Parts: sequence; C-alpha cells; structure tokens
Amino acid sequence: MAEIPADRLADAARALMLAGRWAQAAGLLEAAVPAGDAERAVLAVADAEVAVDEDFWARTKRGAGAAERARLAVAGDPALSFEAEFLTLKHDYAAELMGPDGQPRFGPEGRDGQVLDDLAARAARLRGAAPDLRHAAAATFYAGLIEDNLRGDSAAGQSLFARALAEAERAGDDLVISEALRHLGYHAGEAGHADQARQMWERSTELRQRAGAVPYVLSQQLLLAGLALDTGDRDAARVLAGQVRGWARAVGIGLLESGAAGIEAACAQAGPPSA
Repeated sequence: MAEIPADRLADAARALMLAGRWAQAAGLLEAAVPAGDAERAVLAVADAEVAVDEDFWARTKRGAGAAERARLAVAGDPALSFEAEFLTLKHDYAAELMGPDGQPRFGPEGRDGQVLDDLAARAARLRGAAPDLRHAAAATFYAGLIEDNLRGDSAAGQSLFARALAEAERAGDDLVISEALRHLGYHAGEAGHADQARQMWERSTELRQRAGAVPYVLSQQLLLAGLALDTGDRDAARVLAGQVRGWARAVGIGLLESGAAGIEAACAQAGPPSA
C-alpha cells in the first residue's frame, strides 16, 4: 500500500476543499492511517478546515465537532494549536453571522454584546499569537469581519481590512488578499466609487481563480453581477449571474444559487437587454 506523508494528504484535501469537493476531501482524510500523534494532529486540523469550510458554503453541521477534535489533537504544538483555534473562531463567526433562515444578517441589532466582545477578543489574541505574517493577516481579516459585519462599525472594519491586505501582500497569501479586496471593494461601491469597486473585485476574482477556489470565485462573480446590474449593464449581469447559478447548483451552494437567480429575475423585470 502506498505511504503518503500526512502533510501531503492535508495539502491534497485542502485543494479539493477549495474546489468545493468537500466530501472527497473528507473521504481522503478519513481513509488515512496516521503514523503517530504528530500526523494525527496534522490530519485533524485539515479535517476541521474542510468541515468548517463546508459548513459555511453548504450549511452543514460538521464544523464544530471537527474543530473541537482538532483542538484536542494538537495539544503541545503551537503552530497547529493556532490553526485549530483560528478554525474555531471562523466557525463561531459564521454561526453568529447567519440568521435562522440561513441568510447572513449584518449589524449589532438583536445580537448579544458579550458574544461579540468574546469573538473580537479571540481574534485579537490570535493575531498576537500568530506564528508568522500569513497567519497574522488572516486573524486581522477576521477581526475586521467581526467589527464590520457583526458590530456594524464600518470604519474599524475597513481599517482592519486595509491592514490585513498589507500584511497578506507581504506574506503572499492570495486568498486573504482576495478577501480583503472583496470587503474594501464593497465599501468603495457603497461610497459611490463603482470603478474602484470593480477593479478591486476583478483582482479578487483573479486571485481566487489562481488559487482554484471555486466557491470563492463564484461569490465574487456574484458581486460583479450585482455591480453590473446596479450600473445599468444588464447583459453582463445576466451572463455572470447565469454562470454563477449553474456552477453553484453543480457544487451544491444554495446561497449563491438563489442570489444569482435573484439577479437574473431583476434583469428580466428591468426590461429588454441593454444596448
């Protein structure tokens, strides 16, 4: 039987995860036979990463248990302990973001302030404990999400997104760069700077494509479709939304599929195709 190092298996599982192939990623990790506690910890963190990602996109419920198992498996390894704690933060942030209907809800209304304080404190601690700049950038970005999306403090959120962007650029982390650009672009659009938003979102899309991150690409294309609709380019909006809807259905991401269908419906209500 072939023997493959645990870190190679973890990398392969993450590549499948980014492609939206969560079941295959989980199956690969489940089939692995770790050679000791060190490999068991690596595989547990990879499994938690896959589960947390699938929870977010496909609304499954495996992330909390997988993250807890990873936290238990990595005791004594500072780098893997950071990863496990960060994945728990990601899961808890997403659980707080999503409303009872499975749709994201923004702002502090109806939230427990102590829960938000705890999330913000955990993000700050993780940033201080980050083993390198790449991990620090990810923690900074999530601190921005907590401030912007949950607390409703857009100024604090934008400041943290800008800091995360600078850190991720220095670290060469394409996904965190793309995430920061996504959120900074949203605020640029809200401020009336549609061209700046488009440029940020197009770069974000390109980085996600380069990483092979299918759900992330689709979510970014959905924003570009909405921007096209808002600026009067219904042809572009219709084409982009149709592509997102088809891919989202194939991958199994209902949130993106319904969002794309909504844009298509808005294009149809607006009348004949634009010139």
